[in-house]
Amino acid sequence: MSARTLQPPKVIHVSVSARILMNVEALNMAETVGNVSRHRKAPVIVSSKQGGVSVVYVPAISGESLAYHYQKLLASIAQTRGLPVTRMDAQGFFMKFSDNNIIKKYYEDVLSKYNVIEMAEACKVEEAILKSSVVADVGGFLYTDKLIKRTSRIRFSYMIPTLDAIESGAAVSYPQLHVRYTPRPEEREQALYYVETASALYAFTAGLNASDVAELSLLCEASTDLLTEKKKRVEAAYDALIALLDGLMFGAKKSRFSPVWDVITLAVSVSKGSIEFNLSPPHTKNFIAESVERAGRLVNVFKDMNVNIYWSSKEDLREPSTPSQNVHIEKTTSHTDALMKAKGKLFEYLAPGK
Repeated sequence: MSARTLQPPKVIHVSVSARILMNVEALNMAETVGNVSRHRKAPVIVSSKQGGVSVVYVPAISGESLAYHYQKLLASIAQTRGLPVTRMDAQGFFMKFSDNNIIKKYYEDVLSKYNVIEMAEACKVEEAILKSSVVADVGGFLYTDKLIKRTSRIRFSYMIPTLDAIESGAAVSYPQLHVRYTPRPEEREQALYYVETASALYAFTAGLNASDVAELSLLCEASTDLLTEKKKRVEAAYDALIALLDGLMFGAKKSRFSPVWDVITLAVSVSKGSIEFNLSPPHTKNFIAESVERAGRLVNVFKDMNVNIYWSSKEDLREPSTPSQNVHIEKTTSHTDALMKAKGKLFEYLAPGK
């Protein structure tokens, strides 16, 4: 396979930032201590009233947890649309072709079609794996025995409480008492246990590098077979992100701790140019206006950049104003509407000749 001719890249990138209110959730339990199931916590640096900084530990939902549920949704969506997924993808096991032993043991469906273990050329190995799995295409993989690494096209941050919620003391976790009750109060039958729940206004951020989906990450000739599926693969990747966010399709313990939740503010950007554009993290109510101002400065430096931002909010915030003709801003009636309008712009950019 011949080397690809280097050309100036056009990066098509989707960025999502949202402020999500969640009350009484246990979405990311980290450990059990005695009879207490503890919520994951993360250290956060905040400014103090005295002008210094301090460390506080707040309830958090890991990016790994978000990525796992995203990939489950992606595998399900891809299957229904006739896109390739492995047997392990369909079952929710994302070992991602880790080494020869894992491939022989768990990916016999791939070996029967593409014997990647016997392949010598790295470009052909990556192409074969991508042809076998949309999840590996979008979510990335590391094949250690052949030293092939594909960086994930989808990115998630930890979900932590917004800074304004932390500073006002509105980010809490507390253990809830539960009882296992039996007909007779005998020792070791009845039991007390605690599940630690959290309530907070959480910050959610994610990014999707749409232009690199179905593209080989190495300096290889592009695969015609993959490129013919590019639009369908990008659409599956984007729709999985909508499902994850719009239906709160992530987290464990939801059978008894399905949280009361609401998307308070959401912004989604679609950019095209020589670099990617990411929205500011939603730690304050003014993150949308700040993002628009940043976009205005960015397009003045990179003249080929175009940034489109769609947003919706239930908060009293500083509304953005258009800083440049290369920055388009649109307020929508709901967060779902914002996501769908961004999808339209995304596929406009992906169209041939655009």
